[in-house]
Amino acid sequence: MYIRQFLILALAAFGVNAFAQNACKGQKSKIPVFRNVIIVVEENQSFDDVIGKNSRMPYLNELAAQGALARGYYANTHPSINNYFLLTTGRRGTSLPYAMADTFGGIVGGENVASILTRNGKTWKAYAESLPHAGSVEPDPGPERLYARRHVPFAYFKSVVNPASGANQRGNIVPFTEFASDLRDDKLPSYSFVVPNLVNDAHDNPKTRKGAACGEAESLTVADNWLRANIGPLVNAKPFQKDGLLLIIFDEACDRGPKSDSSLRPNWKHGGGHIAAVLVGAHLPEGGCVSDAVFNHESVLRLSLRALGVEEFPGAAATAPDIGEFFVDAPQ
Repeated sequence: MYIRQFLILALAAFGVNAFAQNACKGQKSKIPVFRNVIIVVEENQSFDDVIGKNSRMPYLNELAAQGALARGYYANTHPSINNYFLLTTGRRGTSLPYAMADTFGGIVGGENVASILTRNGKTWKAYAESLPHAGSVEPDPGPERLYARRHVPFAYFKSVVNPASGANQRGNIVPFTEFASDLRDDKLPSYSFVVPNLVNDAHDNPKTRKGAACGEAESLTVADNWLRANIGPLVNAKPFQKDGLLLIIFDEACDRGPKSDSSLRPNWKHGGGHIAAVLVGAHLPEGGCVSDAVFNHESVLRLSLRALGVEEFPGAAATAPDIGEFFVDAPQ
């Protein structure tokens, strides 16, 4: 570990992307089974603003160097909300137009990652920072809020909030403060969906609270420091290192202004812009690797299920490309 960190720092000192040296060579269709899968979703930042020697997110780049980087990853759409639904249901949850989509307040039926995991005997939690209270599915609390319900797709799922039969699972939507205690007590669920608040996920400028802080140094620095303080303990935990998989992704790229890298027109493949996806954990090659294969959010949904030994996939995840080339000791 010390040698690897030294090499990363040395390469960074010479302006070299340490993670850009080795191509991922695993078999795309071969996915190891993990004890825990953790997904952390950041907000509204384009690939070039978060990855590389000039990035204000050194910790994220360190993780990319240690683990794996999906360099050809694209969000599906703008604005945020349908990207979250694609990550968890494999389909869009609302057909509202761009300017109104994030105001959606309906219920989303059909299969989703939570319903499939529950049916297969797996556990799950959504850890949402600044959540008003455990089990909250209410609309956003106000203009000064730090919590955004649209970033917690589980709060919309009929199977979670209003199932036709059986008890609702609202209690699985919990404040992020529970993450540290669950990690400490080795009680993380099979699947964790981690949502930082609007400042700590790089969405808002931490000083002005202006949203869509695309490429702003202050926003990126705060988000990176949050990852180091809150996700660093997970990365360093021995149970996770032995049998865990962490994915840090962004919901969408910047969609307007000088930092925009995609059209506002909805587009299934590249409509949400070029974003970063970093994998950390067991079964990844020593020294890290990079893949330039093109992936979208439905591939992360497919991976999050297959990595827990589940072979049921909702929506577009049923036919999405496997993210398997990152793993070096997958079952043959």
